[in-house]
Amino acid sequence: MLKPQDIVVLLKLVHHPSDWTYSALAKSLGMSASEVHAAVERASSAMLFDKHRRVVLKGNLLEFLEHGVKYAYPAQLGPISRGMATSLAASPLQATTSVLFGDDTPVWPAAHGRERGPEVTPLYKSVPEAASRDPQLYKLLALVDAIRVGRARERGQATKLLREALVHP
Repeated sequence: MLKPQDIVVLLKLVHHPSDWTYSALAKSLGMSASEVHAAVERASSAMLFDKHRRVVLKGNLLEFLEHGVKYAYPAQLGPISRGMATSLAASPLQATTSVLFGDDTPVWPAAHGRERGPEVTPLYKSVPEAASRDPQLYKLLALVDAIRVGRARERGQATKLLREALVHP
């Protein structure tokens, strides 16, 4: 059975060369090498990753993200806190919406964050730190959060942008 951190690992690997190592990937994601290895094994069993070619099966991943992620890993909105903008308040969706967020900016709780708003439980505890080091990963994770917390219109826009990001980086 997939775990939320498996999605984080897959999103990191989407645009990564196939010569990665478990330890390097683990370090970049703030996970242990054994967690990353287990994530790859589960993703392979779920037909989201091809272990032989060491590539993400992007079509399958997109299908799961579009139709399953909001049910498998629903976002929990919490109290107002300091953090890193996600979902509709993060790039690239921020540019497509005319909403002024103020204190409604959804955030991942993070001490280094500059925004204030309701907390969105990240897929994995190290997501804010990993996303702050990798803009491409940040973009993908924010789009996934828009699918997890957004209304139909926002989910549709996030899915369109996610499809473009996965297919045409």
